[in-house]
Formats: sequence, C-alpha cells, structure tokens
Amino acid sequence: MTSPDLSTTLFGKRFKNPLILGSGTLVERPDQITPYIADGAALVVPRTTRAVMERATHPIPHLWQEGRRADPNFFNSEWTGADIDFWRPTLAEHLQSGNVVMSVSGRDIEGCLRVCQELDAYGRWPYIEVNISCAHSNYAHSVINSDIEHTKRLVGSLYNLRLQSPIALKLGYSAALMEMCRCAHDEGIDGLVLLNTFGPVFHFDINSQGEAVRTSGLSGSMSGLSGAPLFPIALDAVAHAFHETRLPIVACGGVSSGREALQMLMAGAQAVQVYSAAHSLGERGPTVFARILQDLRKLLNKYQVSRLDDIIGAAVPIMEYKTNMEKYVPTVLDDHCIGCGICVEICLPNAITEIERDNSKSDLKTVRIDNDTCVGCGHCIPVCPTGIRALQWDLPSD
Repeated sequence: MTSPDLSTTLFGKRFKNPLILGSGTLVERPDQITPYIADGAALVVPRTTRAVMERATHPIPHLWQEGRRADPNFFNSEWTGADIDFWRPTLAEHLQSGNVVMSVSGRDIEGCLRVCQELDAYGRWPYIEVNISCAHSNYAHSVINSDIEHTKRLVGSLYNLRLQSPIALKLGYSAALMEMCRCAHDEGIDGLVLLNTFGPVFHFDINSQGEAVRTSGLSGSMSGLSGAPLFPIALDAVAHAFHETRLPIVACGGVSSGREALQMLMAGAQAVQVYSAAHSLGERGPTVFARILQDLRKLLNKYQVSRLDDIIGAAVPIMEYKTNMEKYVPTVLDDHCIGCGICVEICLPNAITEIERDNSKSDLKTVRIDNDTCVGCGHCIPVCPTGIRALQWDLPSD
C-alpha cells in the first residue's frame, strides 16, 4: 500500500508532516530540540520567551498530573521561561534549521514588539507564536485572554511592523474567544494557535489523613488545566475559528493520538501541536511523535486518503447542518460485532438484545435493535469497541 503524503502547507511553506511540539518545559534549552525532530516532529516551539525575565523560579509546587498516562490531565502553574538574552546566541542556528518556532509573550506589548523585531531581523521564521493566553498567569496578573482592546492594540502594532515572519496568535478559552479571533483577523494577524491551557482552575489533593492539600504553589492553589480534558474544547475552537475567519490555524489541546490529530485537521487546522502527551512520558516524550505519525498513516490508508491536504477542513460543512428531529435507528454490522454486550448494557430504553449469529461457524453473539423501542439517542455507537464499529449511523447530510 502506498504511504500517504503527510506534508502540509503552513504560512506558505511546506512541512514534512503536521505535528509540532508545543511550547513548555520540555524545551527550555537549545539541546532539547533535536530529539523531537529526530522522532518525527516537523517543528518545535521552545518555552515562551520575553524581553526581560521577571521571575527567577516557578511557584512550588507547579506541576500535577492525574488520569491515564496516555491521556493525562495536567494542572500547571509554571512561569514563562528564559528571556531573549538566553536564546540570542543560538537564534541564527535555529532559523537556519527551519524547524524552530519562537514563542513570545504578548502580555507586555512593547516588549513583545522588540523581541519580534529582533527575531525577524535574523530572517523569515516558519512563524512566530505570540502568546496571550497563559491561564494561571491571567489569575496572577491582569486577564488578557479575553481582553479585546489588548488584542486589538497588540495585533495592530505587530501588523504595523511589517515583519517578514508570519505571526500566529496563541489564545486560550474564554467566553470572548471568537470575538478575539475575529478581532485578530480584522487587525491583520497571519494565523491562530488554539487553544492554550484552560483556567485558571482551583485544584487540591487529599492526603493520607483525609486533609485537603494544595497542588499548586500559586496563590489560592490555582493552575491551568491542559491535556486530555482540553481536546473537545480545542476541537470546537478550531472548527469555529476556521469557519468564521478562514485563517491558518495550528491546533493544540489534548492531542495524544493519530485519530485526534486527524480530527483537528478535519476541523480546519493545517498543523497540530502536541505537548501533554509527550510531557507525561518524560525522557521518552519524543516517541509520541513517531507513534502519532504511524497512527495517522494507518488512518489515512484506512479511509483511502492519499494526501493530507484533501482532508483539511473536511468536517467544517457539518457545522451548517440543521437540527435533526427525525428518528434514525443505527445499523448493525454483524461481521464486525464481537458480542461484547456493551451496547446492550448502556441502552436505557432496552432496545438492544443479544442474539445468536446466523453463521453457525462462529460462537460469538451479535445484537439486534428493536426499531420501535429505539429512541435514536446514538449512545451505543461511540461505546462500540470494534475497530470498524459494529453499530453505525446512516444519517442524512443536512
């Protein structure tokens, strides 16, 4: 079988695949970049930098992980990394490599402009990521991830610099997110990075004495939530932002599998950042990229897609579909049913029953759905564990 073309175009430049290591603790030094590129990442974004380092240390503690290691929930209250003075000696090398994206804090507009100008003086970067979305920092300082006026001044000022490097604004979730996206679009932003950590959120642990214990050294034990819980929120943000602005979008938030990467691309992203899934593995973090790329190839072959370009934005037309009030009953594919009984257990109307197969050579049971009893809720379909789901919809397209 021919290997599908995983290359993607981002800000006018072609990259070998759509996967990017997101900004964070994993790359705080130049020597930490190479392992991620070697294992398949097309681009690496080091920890966010700024004009002047404001804090020498993180709050203690500043990182808490829960959930499955493969799909982690992270609560973090880390500060911005090293200032631009630290990165300056290696900037020319990073630009020449073509696989580094510098992340710059957009909280201090004047400082952000200075750093972006300096970076751009070296040449055209794949893009420069301007971050105004750090959840716990919003709690500790002013809330800028929903500040429309700040966004307008920041993006307008960046646009007036006429930089040769594309600028992508990294945003976090808020009730004003789409307004922020539209504002950035109107002021001339080149693209968006959606979404950064969610929050701030209050969190605590329970010790052996049953007492509540803080999990973040930040005031009030507040932190930013990232990882698996963020995925559906980020997917929604990517689809709506693409639908409304048609800007180039780099998706991020809870991606840990080829399927999730594919969903982000189908929602309109041209590239996908991965971070928490790598961080949860520590030193083995780079291996996540090889695994996700392998999964992505298998999925594209399964769906007979030869080029990644052909599926970008493919899910967006669904957003135009009207509310469906007509009842549909799922179809049972006997050849794929393994007789696990999960769908029978979760069907509240008791519309699904196990039956013997017509094929006497198999000792596995299959299921049947009573058309009159079924209410068409659809719960049975996503819980089906088979690779090709034994329960499927045959729904109208609008």
